[in-house]
Amino acid sequence: MAQTPENDAPKIPATPARQGALGRPVMVVLLVSVTLAFVGLMAAWLFRADDLAEGDAHAGRQATDAAMFEQDAPAPRIAEDDGSDGPSTAP
Repeated sequence: MAQTPENDAPKIPATPARQGALGRPVMVVLLVSVTLAFVGLMAAWLFRADDLAEGDAHAGRQATDAAMFEQDAPAPRIAEDDGSDGPSTAP
């Protein structure tokens, strides 16, 4: 009869076996990812800082924006003449 590997394996309690590895590599990954996220956010903010500093997004364009609403009303739609017996269903 062949030996099973269960007999030779060391016995480890369930809680330490379920937990992930801790230590220096995990902290390094955490610090590097937080630093890269911070640098990326700062770069994006600095790239768009001029636009974000503007108080009114429509500053200087009020006249052109208002002109869009001062146009003539559209012409009324004229219904097609369907005849006296109502709309036809024939092609």
